[in-house]
Amino acid sequence: RLGLWGMRHLPGRLWVHSPQRDLAILGRSVHRFYGEKLLFALIIAAAVPMLVAIFSMTLQIPAAATIGLVLVGALVGWLVPNGNVVTAAAEARLEFNRALGSYVDLVALERSAGGSAARQALENAAEIGDSWPFLRIRDELARSRFSGEPPWDAIHHLADELGLPTLNDVADIMRLAGAEGTQVYDTLRARSTALRS
Repeated sequence: RLGLWGMRHLPGRLWVHSPQRDLAILGRSVHRFYGEKLLFALIIAAAVPMLVAIFSMTLQIPAAATIGLVLVGALVGWLVPNGNVVTAAAEARLEFNRALGSYVDLVALERSAGGSAARQALENAAEIGDSWPFLRIRDELARSRFSGEPPWDAIHHLADELGLPTLNDVADIMRLAGAEGTQVYDTLRARSTALRS
């Protein structure tokens, strides 16, 4: 609620540098992120005068210094969620890439052993895992099936949304397999090995 209020009532230039891809990979909404920023800024800005009041019992702290400390505290509180999101998104991308190595192996096995078509191989491989990267891929493939979009375009869309260039490579390989009927088992296995290393 605080984030939605801030987006409606505060100047738009405050919201210019939101980490959209980082929020997307974490599955967080933009208004929740802005709410965290406002909450952190308010908490720190409110805590500073209390700390100054405690320290002023032994030290004389001028009012101008207190105002400066409140502003600096609010700025620090405003920036803390950015750092938290960037750190969490880096960990999520690492986890996604680890899962992607397994997913690519499963797609390769589907193509070679089962002789599945490109879409079927992608969907069957996504059904096997139950971790959140597999769920995100599965959801995107289901969306593409209902919209009539080729599955590799859906994977490209997911890669762009989450900032995952390695997922783009998988989409390109499967596009070749689907459009041209190319045998891609060795290419997929090489890609999986590269992801693991």
